[in-house]
Amino acid sequence: MEAAVSEAEAFTGQARHPEHVAAFGFGAAAGLLNESQRNVLDNELEHLRGRAFFVAGRPRRFEVDGISLLGVALGAKSEKSDEAQRWCRDILSKSLVELGSDLWHQGLARLAFVVLGDSNLTVKPAELAVVAAAKGLGSSSQFIEEEAWSAAVQSCPLDNQSGLDAVRLAAFDVIAGRLGQIRLASPTRADLIALLGNVSRGFKRWPYEEKPRTAKSAITRWEVENEYHVQSLLWVILAPVFPDVDDEENLPSIGHANPRADLAVPSLRTLIEVKYIRKPGQAGFKAVIDEIASDTGLYLSKSSNFDTIVAVVWDDCAQTEQHYELQSGIEQLNGITAAIILSRPSLMKRKKTGI
Repeated sequence: MEAAVSEAEAFTGQARHPEHVAAFGFGAAAGLLNESQRNVLDNELEHLRGRAFFVAGRPRRFEVDGISLLGVALGAKSEKSDEAQRWCRDILSKSLVELGSDLWHQGLARLAFVVLGDSNLTVKPAELAVVAAAKGLGSSSQFIEEEAWSAAVQSCPLDNQSGLDAVRLAAFDVIAGRLGQIRLASPTRADLIALLGNVSRGFKRWPYEEKPRTAKSAITRWEVENEYHVQSLLWVILAPVFPDVDDEENLPSIGHANPRADLAVPSLRTLIEVKYIRKPGQAGFKAVIDEIASDTGLYLSKSSNFDTIVAVVWDDCAQTEQHYELQSGIEQLNGITAAIILSRPSLMKRKKTGI
């Protein structure tokens, strides 16, 4: 970007081309222009408004170049000139007619309208919409991101579509960066599992002090001593994201048994069962697997409104080298969608006599 701005500034011909003005516009949007360059942009926009475009019999150039149109629109927006923006809108309206079915350049022209304040235009292709939304221009959606992702990971021809490859790469980066994020408006079961899977990261700020943090406070240690404490931890994390999460969910009786799940998310038809390992070794792991296997038979009966369980196991012995095997064993049980193993953090120092 800086190289393009420098090239445009260094141009010594009779008059700068619209592409040079566009380079200044992109530079202005990126906050790269110094005062001298901003003056050049202002002068060039005024000069550009005095030129004739869409002249009969003359080949179209700037008029059908989506990248240049977008850059000039960005420049007009940065100058906060109503006259420049009105002129730009007029050019863009005619350009959209000329561009016809050229999806890429038409999409850039539509995005230029969005830059100038229009909010009722659909920007295509999807990759362009995703990248623009990430920059605060227009909006995206899960459907649009799925379409953009499909295009970004496939080998698609780019006939006369300069810049689309860069946009696809940017869309790939934007979407890939969101894979671990949760859509708060409509979280899914996969989001639930991802959220639980990242609980351990939250312990970085977990209060477990060796000395008071302030002169007027006492030493604070948030202990996790049993399954109820783990349930409380999960409740604090899940309740803001899943409004219908419920604790101590009473399930339909089966004979003399009255099963009750630890946590439930009815909208996802998902139960969350919490277990706590106190004793080290294989015996403790086997006991947990046996308990969860027994729970699935009770919880996922035909009369239940739930069809899957996510198991969350707190390993108070921090046997991290055994967690993969434990997780694999639990996830082989019928009805288990995922198993999350939480290890007692090293900052929660446990005396040997407490094991």
